Amino acid sequence: MQRRKLLLASGAVASTALAGCLGGSDAEEEPGDDTDSSERTITVSESGEVHADPDLAVLQVGVESTGDDAEAVRDDLAERGDALYDALVAYGIDEEEITTDQFRIRDQIDHEQMREDGVEPDSEEEVEPYVYYVGTHAYRVEVHAVDDAGDVVDTAVDAGADTVGRIEFTLSEEKQEELRQGALEEAIEDADAEAEFIADQVDATVVEAKHVDTSGGDVSPVHEEYDVAEDDDAADTAPETTLEPDDVTVSASVDIRYEME
Repeated sequence: MQRRKLLLASGAVASTALAGCLGGSDAEEEPGDDTDSSERTITVSESGEVHADPDLAVLQVGVESTGDDAEAVRDDLAERGDALYDALVAYGIDEEEITTDQFRIRDQIDHEQMREDGVEPDSEEEVEPYVYYVGTHAYRVEVHAVDDAGDVVDTAVDAGADTVGRIEFTLSEEKQEELRQGALEEAIEDADAEAEFIADQVDATVVEAKHVDTSGGDVSPVHEEYDVAEDDDAADTAPETTLEPDDVTVSASVDIRYEME
């Protein structure tokens, strides 16, 4: 069977290594700073990165409707939205993994038709014949079997989805925490090495870490946009969708103040 391939670009964030800052005994203490004014200290900032295959795909799929009546648009969204939801559940997606991401109906004015008709309205009554309604019902779908993401897209399109929004390949919370620990370990090792190097350059020895800040860091998921074919005949003959995401990057940063002697 022919396969449709989408190559996804990585959104990895590069690590940043910041130079160490040397402090002497005459340094002015910051408010709330627990550093003894007689101490010699050095502050080092480092970051680490870990890369891993994504274990979670997040899709946005939805239906759209246009009509002259808001209630008709609402009913159409309800019927077609339910059909899309049922198809995803039938495929094997757990119900709790399918949530409404967006539902709205808004009025629009057909300005182009007004110009063609030569209408320059002075009142709401003259505008009313050119008012129509546009509605959207979009679902957020979590796919934990990442390799199935392409099949889920095809299932949604076959079930009548008009839109497939940005597809995000990322990590579960458990995987994020696991990889963050690895990134922190790398950052701390680099900070220790830099502190030792700088201390050696000023004929000092690192005694201990006095303060550690690990609040920095990020997860850089991979994204892809998917275009639904507008031609029904083209959609009927479209090949299956294959998605090949790049690695997800987890970064962590540390700021460590060391005491020297």
